[in-house]
Amino acid sequence: MDTSELYLFLSLSNFLSFRRTAEHCAVTPSTLSRAVARMEDELNAKLFERDNQSVKLTAAGQKFRDFAGEYYLKYLKVKEELKAVSENMTGNLKIFCSVTACVCLLPELLNQYRFLYPNIDLKIETGDAAQAMSKIINHEADLSIAAIPSHIPQGLVTHGFTKIPLVFIAPKKIPQQWLKKGGIDQTVVPYVVSEQGALRREINAWFSRNGIKPNIIAEVAGNEAIVSLVALGMGIAIIPEAVIMQSASAADIQIIDRPGDIPPFNVGLCTTLSKNRDRAVKAFIDVAKNSLPKELTFKKLT
Repeated sequence: MDTSELYLFLSLSNFLSFRRTAEHCAVTPSTLSRAVARMEDELNAKLFERDNQSVKLTAAGQKFRDFAGEYYLKYLKVKEELKAVSENMTGNLKIFCSVTACVCLLPELLNQYRFLYPNIDLKIETGDAAQAMSKIINHEADLSIAAIPSHIPQGLVTHGFTKIPLVFIAPKKIPQQWLKKGGIDQTVVPYVVSEQGALRREINAWFSRNGIKPNIIAEVAGNEAIVSLVALGMGIAIIPEAVIMQSASAADIQIIDRPGDIPPFNVGLCTTLSKNRDRAVKAFIDVAKNSLPKELTFKKLT
């Protein structure tokens, strides 16, 4: 039950007319009826007695009206107080992220943050995801969106908010010489890998666990470039699945494995201990934690 439904309930309690309430709240009578039905189901109580002639509050409805009225007034008061805080907050906030994060994560975040804090001047820099930590360490950004490592460099603070699975990708047409009975021949298949960062650490650990001496044909800065080289037939690679969704080369690759022994990236915001206390930074972190899903899911690649 959200505040919009409480407002509909309180309005209907006042007008005791579905038609007049619907007009006042700018909704259709059917929308109003469905909202009331959802509230009654959630509360497991009948709130209104209604027929073709009249609408009356039940005893349960009267009790709930007392609660809803008090709660809604408190909500409006807090909303006004938050509005005053956000309108008074000024300053600059520089954020670093990869192109993928910019496309997949930032739009919703920025929409909400700009709405709540219109006087904060936002600057966005995009680049290789492997640079996310160094941008903060070198004071080149206030916040970065990063894959959070198990060991956090001294002086940094991270806030995880979503997980992104990693997948193996290959060209749409896999060369016959890469194959053996049962699938990819790990002894001959060329790999395209990230030259540094969390993705390189994960693939190196996977090679070690599986006793693979990889034929690394290219070391690349940037996940988007990895997808492009795989699409050109250079080799196979492991990347965050989110990268594929915004890649211009998505039609020329295929997902060949979703490895269960490689955990998804824990993606979040990184900043310094001192910046973590900054009002604009703290506000952005709060918006991120409240607006993004705990794990990103993707449509099957065809």
